[in-house]
Amino acid sequence: MSLEPQVEQKINAVFEKAFAAGRRTLYEFEVYELLNIMGLRVPNYLYITDPTTLSEEQLALFLPRAVLKIVSPDIAHKSKVGGVKMIDVEDPLYVRFVMEVMRQEVCSHFPADAQPTIDGFLLAQLIPFSQALGNEVLIGIKEDIAFGPTVTLTKGGDDAEFFAKYYDPPNLALAPLSREEAFHITHSLKIRHKFAPELQDDYCNKMGEALYAISQLAYEYSFSRDPKPAYHLLQMDVNPFVFAKTAGHPFVAVDGFAQFIPAEERDICSTCKDPSSLTAFFEPQGIAVAGVSSDASKYNMARIIVGLLTELGRDDIYCLNPKGGSTEIAGKTYPLYPAIQDIPVKCSLYVFAAPAARTVEFLETVPDGSAVILISGIPTDIRFSDFAAIVAQHSQRGLRIIGPNCMGVFFAPDQKRKGVNTLFLGDDRLPIRWTEHSNVALFTQSGAMGITAVERAPYWPIYRTIVSFGNKVDVNVPDLVSYFNEEPSIAVMAMYLEGLGPGEGRAFFEVARESTKPLIVYKAGRTEAGAKAAASHTASMSGDYEVFQAACSQAGIMLIDELPDFYNAVKAFSMLDRWRPKGLWVGGVVNAGLDATMGADLLGNLKSAVYTTETNQALERLNEHGLLNVGASFLDVTPMTGDRLFANIVDTILGDPQVDCAFVAIVPHVETLKTTEDLCRDPDALGPLLVQVAAKHKKPLVLSVNAGSRYQGLVRVLEEGGLPVYQDIRSAMRTLDTFCSYWAKNK
Repeated sequence: MSLEPQVEQKINAVFEKAFAAGRRTLYEFEVYELLNIMGLRVPNYLYITDPTTLSEEQLALFLPRAVLKIVSPDIAHKSKVGGVKMIDVEDPLYVRFVMEVMRQEVCSHFPADAQPTIDGFLLAQLIPFSQALGNEVLIGIKEDIAFGPTVTLTKGGDDAEFFAKYYDPPNLALAPLSREEAFHITHSLKIRHKFAPELQDDYCNKMGEALYAISQLAYEYSFSRDPKPAYHLLQMDVNPFVFAKTAGHPFVAVDGFAQFIPAEERDICSTCKDPSSLTAFFEPQGIAVAGVSSDASKYNMARIIVGLLTELGRDDIYCLNPKGGSTEIAGKTYPLYPAIQDIPVKCSLYVFAAPAARTVEFLETVPDGSAVILISGIPTDIRFSDFAAIVAQHSQRGLRIIGPNCMGVFFAPDQKRKGVNTLFLGDDRLPIRWTEHSNVALFTQSGAMGITAVERAPYWPIYRTIVSFGNKVDVNVPDLVSYFNEEPSIAVMAMYLEGLGPGEGRAFFEVARESTKPLIVYKAGRTEAGAKAAASHTASMSGDYEVFQAACSQAGIMLIDELPDFYNAVKAFSMLDRWRPKGLWVGGVVNAGLDATMGADLLGNLKSAVYTTETNQALERLNEHGLLNVGASFLDVTPMTGDRLFANIVDTILGDPQVDCAFVAIVPHVETLKTTEDLCRDPDALGPLLVQVAAKHKKPLVLSVNAGSRYQGLVRVLEEGGLPVYQDIRSAMRTLDTFCSYWAKNK
């Protein structure tokens, strides 16, 4: 929803008047004006610049008592200096007297040479309300530098910040909210249970309407809006809104504060460029690599990159070295071209792995419309902001740049595309494998994280694409999400992020909620120490990570708190993509009672399956030893059960129409199972049998193999068969819950 032109004109007039007075803050009565324009309830009020003009007619609106407040641009906490009083308003002379006394008392708190400016007084209607928990509400606005406008709903009153810090974090969302979204938030508040049952819906509806209106105001006066507004509302706190103890219990704004700036002072872009501008990074026609040494005995990243590209079978690689000459790499002789203009063809991708001091000079020679990967950093004598300005100029001529300070791109070849690999680690250091089933795109701010991610999936290669983007001076996270949302070979996008730049968070939010593919994110810099390490900063009442959490929740992004859980989730979403669940009913088979108990404790959103009569009858027929706990959701087959019987029991529960997914927990040490290295590949061993059963039923199945390196052969058999295996039942269950919960919401 957009504001009506006449509404926007009225709001602009409030900002213009304050700005003309030399202020970038709004007085309380000006906040009242904004809220009133947006259709919200405010007290009757009167702004008085000259107390001598006060009349009985003006005071009649406030009888018998009102709240008097000092109005000053220099005083943030009026009550601490005597600038707020409740007074009788029957006599204009008395009110003028109180105003003068208030002026003197306020000024007495300041040195003679630093007296505050007193612009006037605010007389406001006294709203009767209870200060009991739940009756005072804070609704705030903040324009986050990365994500744009956000709204906060939390307990109001004098201890709002203390309550949010130590008891319950504020409800935070990106603006704008639809009315339905705002009402969902307010009707989900725990504090609603404090309201009388007959008032609960009414109170939640009134809070919802206020949250909805303020979220519209936040969005319309932010850098996210297109067309751009005249002013940005940087922050606004209405604290408190109260439920008045009058007929109908109106929800009234009692106090407010706001900061704003002219829009031209914060020129932030929050949209993505054309996704097709990234094509040359992944499907280049000609690749030039700068910094290739002719000396094969020296460590040289550019030589490694050329070798990796050569191993992909590419025949369109061109090497750059200012000295010229030639060199042999991976059994092939390459001429060394002194400069880009000496290359006989026009390349679409340029990889710079030369000394950082030459980065700026190199960019000046790259042809218009090209893609550039800056493996190196930037010159030490240039600030990053200055380098970003240089890159912005090159962007005007169509350059797209990944980096600087990155490992670049891996993109697996297929029947139509040759592939790219600039990760500058040879096959002996980082063997990257791919198959037709590889379907994950990993975007990482840390090159090291990309390396470890590959090592975490040795048996079923899940990564088709890895983009190490480093300092992302140009190509950023939303650009990559937008591009790979349209790439048919990618089913899952995984991200390791440390920070998002100005406007980048909002663009990420917008493209993510339009994405049709699972987005799995691990965010570093969550704590204050971590944020400093990631060159981030902590916001006031709601830190950066809280804003990031809110954005992910609204956009349907899976934000994973622990790095091992992140790796686990990415593996499951990749390997089980072909077997999406229809619901959340889970069955289980274990050969140790501990795993059955722990599985039940770790359900999350999953629900214990109730097997049909036919299934339980079939299980009874399989109960050869009389030890199977038929009737339970999670079956303990005990260490007595051999491979074939174990697999038949799993086959039986997966065949139940009331089972949507399942887990199998194996303690492989028992003598009855062929799980050792020499036996685990036999056709009648448990591993191959479970692979067959899973393929038959096509339902999500995760496994826990609770053992060490001695049983890695079994793990390999299972994972090469397309089944995700985890080291413990906790990891298996949490991952299955994450996978099934996501698809239950996104059918």
